[in-house]
Amino acid sequence: MLIAVPVSFGIALFISELSPNWLRGPVSAVIELLAAIPSIIYGMWGLLVFAPWFGNIEPWINDHLGAIPGIGVLFQGPPMGIGMLTAGIVLAIMVIPFIASIMRDVFLITPPALKESAYALGATTWEVARNVILPYTRTAVTGGIFLGLGRALGETMAVTFIIGNANNLSASLLMPGASIASVIANEFTEATTSLYKSSLLALGLVLFVITVIVLALAKLLLLRLEATQEGKKS
Repeated sequence: MLIAVPVSFGIALFISELSPNWLRGPVSAVIELLAAIPSIIYGMWGLLVFAPWFGNIEPWINDHLGAIPGIGVLFQGPPMGIGMLTAGIVLAIMVIPFIASIMRDVFLITPPALKESAYALGATTWEVARNVILPYTRTAVTGGIFLGLGRALGETMAVTFIIGNANNLSASLLMPGASIASVIANEFTEATTSLYKSSLLALGLVLFVITVIVLALAKLLLLRLEATQEGKKS
């Protein structure tokens, strides 16, 4: 989400405020087409294209980011290409179209009078986006962000392809790992004992509980934002 949210905001701001009218339609269509691509395609692209390229970048990450005190342990590891960081970047690419589409739609419905008033007072595009558009649309923007997070939490096939599927814990993001969804996808067909199957079903229950908690927190946040906006209007 640290990658997906800023990029999605930039795309939505470009489409709604900066792009010429003739370019707005094609860019919006491309974003919507990216959102329709199946996750397994992202996984295959990540494994066959992105992971080999990222493997060539990882030595630079080791030498520069890995030497930073404190956070350097997060970026130390063998340059294999696959791992938790690779999976995180591919997941970010997957959820960007969802978040960007929602942000674009709500940015476009911001009343023109509000934006034009800010421009008339000498505000820049960034100031209009920060002080006018975001406050007016923050409830919908927050909902879009949590929608993307919900998609990322339950993603299975793309993560299974590129996370490395190693059942161990490591402080380094460059090391292979496993998510709950990838463990279930990889091992369910091999579960031959009742204890094995019960363990995988328990993992599914944990994933379900995590998703429900995240969505519940998102709903509470949206309700608080709506109450705050109504209080300001009154």
